[in-house]
Amino acid sequence: MNIDIPQDRVRRLAALSPDEQRAWLKKCLPQDLLTIDAAFEAWAADGQLEPSSEGWRVWLMMAGRGFGKTRAGAEWIFQLAMQGDKRIALVGATIDEARGIMVEGVSGLLGIARRKRVKVKWEPGRNRLTWPRGSVAQLFSGESPDGMRGPEHDFAWCDELAKWRHPKAAWDNLSMGLRRGPRARAVAGAAAAWGASYVVAEGNQGARW
Repeated sequence: MNIDIPQDRVRRLAALSPDEQRAWLKKCLPQDLLTIDAAFEAWAADGQLEPSSEGWRVWLMMAGRGFGKTRAGAEWIFQLAMQGDKRIALVGATIDEARGIMVEGVSGLLGIARRKRVKVKWEPGRNRLTWPRGSVAQLFSGESPDGMRGPEHDFAWCDELAKWRHPKAAWDNLSMGLRRGPRARAVAGAAAAWGASYVVAEGNQGARW
């Protein structure tokens, strides 16, 4: 069940000065803090929200550590998965990183599910995550491009493109399968231009730096 998010309260908090915010938060109960944290879209930075323009295919987040790329990617994917019957690719530099950061990490999908009080089924042995309404996310890695040859997806979340061992081959195979549903899209995070530059060079007009 989804938690009721008081976004007006979060917006009022965002309008306060840093000192006023700290003072206000100190007065909050633990459950209030968790509720505020779950209201991601109310306090996220502009670069952590999907592009507002129409027709984009790839949302590329180029930012350093601490920007919140993982949380932004997880929130975007989670929201889409809750629509039901979606097939999603989660691609990390390695399977272990995809599992440890994108799924099990502090800002990963399981954390989002806990904050929003949604029960998802995580199968580590199958590298698969299933939502209550039937959406399924499968883990892949940038070091094994052939693993993405064949499966079709509605959406994809790609983490740390610059760390992928085979960025071109992996991205090409992923892109060919990104064709399920009326509007397939991907979000990709990178802390460095190397590797990520290929995504932009391929003519993805919706890419956002």
